[in-house]
Amino acid sequence: DMLANGTNPPKIMPYLGDCYDALANLRFVRLEDGEMSDKIVDTMVAKDGEEVALHENFSLEGEVEAYLNRLTESMRKSLKIILSDAVEKAVNWEIDTPRHEWLFNYPAQLCLTGAQIFWTDETQMALEEYEGGQEDAVKRYLQLCNNRLSSLIQLVLGELSAADRTKIISLITMDVHSRDVVDGLISQKTEGPNS
Repeated sequence: DMLANGTNPPKIMPYLGDCYDALANLRFVRLEDGEMSDKIVDTMVAKDGEEVALHENFSLEGEVEAYLNRLTESMRKSLKIILSDAVEKAVNWEIDTPRHEWLFNYPAQLCLTGAQIFWTDETQMALEEYEGGQEDAVKRYLQLCNNRLSSLIQLVLGELSAADRTKIISLITMDVHSRDVVDGLISQKTEGPNS
């Protein structure tokens, strides 16, 4: 059906989930004349309803197998750009936008990935500070992990959309594991990042 309807992209939308694990749909753009395009899309829509904008409008033209391959690359590039921004902004969690507010600015997958990347950097930094003579560096970082976890728990006690609740619960799960790893580093008296 996809090959037979490849020149009519709206007809292949029901089959996207067979090609992409979490993708349910693509959103077609509204043209200048007010009509909806049947070839140009600007947003990925996940099966849970989460929407992620493509980095630029994408044209579904040509052979279906060719434009789906190009779409895959466009989706990857879009996610890479968003993840890069998320990690860059994570540097300012303690200054500008606290982590429990930052997470609302990014799709779930990228929020979780960005948070894990930054946790890795912060953990290594705490170990390096410990190795450099700051004996309480890892314990201070454990306290920061606990504070961040408490902020997330407060969020889930309030009103959230289903997608945000799922994202935050997933982040809490990761944070509990991450906190336990940091606690283990303290218990094992790890002396530095290379220990």
